[in-house]
Amino acid sequence: MGLTHKLVAILYADVAGYSQLMERDEVSTHQRVMEVLDFASESITGGGGTVLRYAGDAILAEFPSLIGAAETAAEIQSELAARNSGLDDMAKIQIRIGLNLGEVLQDREEIFGDGVNLAARLEAAAKPGGICISSAFYDQVAGKTLLQFSDGGEQSFKNIARPVHVYHWQPETVGNPRSTTAKDAKPSIAVLPFVNMSGDAEQEYFADGITEDLITALSKIRSFLVIARNSTFTYKGQAVDIKRVAADLGVRYVLEGSVRTAGNRVRITAQLIDAETGHHVWGERYDRELNDIFELQDEMTQVIAGTMEPELNAAERERAVRKAPDSLDAWGLFQRALWHMYTAEKENNPVAIDLFKQSI
Repeated sequence: MGLTHKLVAILYADVAGYSQLMERDEVSTHQRVMEVLDFASESITGGGGTVLRYAGDAILAEFPSLIGAAETAAEIQSELAARNSGLDDMAKIQIRIGLNLGEVLQDREEIFGDGVNLAARLEAAAKPGGICISSAFYDQVAGKTLLQFSDGGEQSFKNIARPVHVYHWQPETVGNPRSTTAKDAKPSIAVLPFVNMSGDAEQEYFADGITEDLITALSKIRSFLVIARNSTFTYKGQAVDIKRVAADLGVRYVLEGSVRTAGNRVRITAQLIDAETGHHVWGERYDRELNDIFELQDEMTQVIAGTMEPELNAAERERAVRKAPDSLDAWGLFQRALWHMYTAEKENNPVAIDLFKQSI
């Protein structure tokens, strides 16, 4: 395989205080560290990442999705915090995690370059049990996940030419590793690159433009979280399995579509799919005259985004109604309350009010 460059989310994890722990009890520490590394590796794979290298007590991995990388890292740290709860400090096995978005060089199924080096520096800057991310990574995930990062300011790192603005995250609670992630809260959606079915390579820009404009428009709607372009465009030109894409990106819904032109006419199709069930939530076809390309992109973006929002919210209400009441989170309680309220039946109003209060 030749040398290639690619943009990826890079995760670097290392055990905190490994040498000191080994000095105290070599055999027991080694066994417990291996258990932690096995757990972290399984979590990375389950979150859509790929473990590339082990270096003693360290792990290097890559993710196609920044959201997937951030939430997987948070789940690992939250689970380890739960396991360490109540243990003596010297009995705890804690790891630090660094996350970076960078252009890397791929060779022999490994990645190299400044992006990897910075991820390792960020790991060293993280607090034991915590996560440290670069500003490049933060800019892509801010507002798209429920994880709350604190500003760590600018830091200078060895062999990194310029200071890097960093952000930190620590588990807030123990015992519920998924409580800090967005997967079970607001619905999340991935907009896959629209397929150009015209047989005309010059129409690729139009299909990509529709996709990018939709991602931008949907990201402004507070009802749901939208995966960044960098993550979804890795699937461009591929035959995708919707459930696999959803698992890789950590999303509940996937929007896909196509563009086909014939002369001065264009046909755009779009469909919203519930990744958990594989069922179509909504789908539509639009036929338009191809006069002003930018005006058409703006119109289609507004129409599709405007139509999708109520459809997706309706799907969320139906989803909440199907779930057992004791399994609902705040978002689910809110959606279930809306379902009762929208029936416009008097006997459902007290139920809706009670559910709204529980959500609060």
